Amino acid sequence: MYKGKFYFQENDFKLINGDSLKVLKKFEDRSIDTIFADPPYFLSNNGIICKGGRMVSVNKGNWDKCNSLKDKHNFNKKWIVECYRFLKDNWTIWISGTLHNIYSIGMALEESGFKIINNITWQKTNPLPNLACKTFKHSTETILWARKNLPKVKYKFNYNLMKELNNNKQVKDVWTTSLTKPSEKNKVNILLKSY
Repeated sequence: MYKGKFYFQENDFKLINGDSLKVLKKFEDRSIDTIFADPPYFLSNNGIICKGGRMVSVNKGNWDKCNSLKDKHNFNKKWIVECYRFLKDNWTIWISGTLHNIYSIGMALEESGFKIINNITWQKTNPLPNLACKTFKHSTETILWARKNLPKVKYKFNYNLMKELNNNKQVKDVWTTSLTKPSEKNKVNILLKSY
């Protein structure tokens, strides 16, 4: 499945640290059931946000910066083409993002042989305040759910289980939940720092 070294491994959980474009090449063809990707949003533009009541920089690092629209789209195409290669034909990919990158991702999916099944809106119950007061408050993210565009191949989706888990109602494409709690983010940071 993966021909490389793991940064951290515990039971079935495996964490890989590295340049995504290099790491993805180490996966064998059609070896992965499901992909959930949370690629860079390319928000590092020297702006500020409110975090814990304080103004902090949005800059996360060079990995979150992009010089041009063309560079952004080329990056998205490269990693999505790799995902197409190692995703099993009858499984799916989920990609989250904001307006800053999700439209390029959608185009890159289609250009790379995927078909978008759903555009899911994640409505945040506790979005960060809008300090600039020049736009509507950003309270949603998008999750694109896609499959390989292979008309004769059925993709995996357990409709009955999803309905059962949702009080016997069809699951809508708008999901309302809070942001990731700081305590959950801290657990990941502690885990990474300890290895």
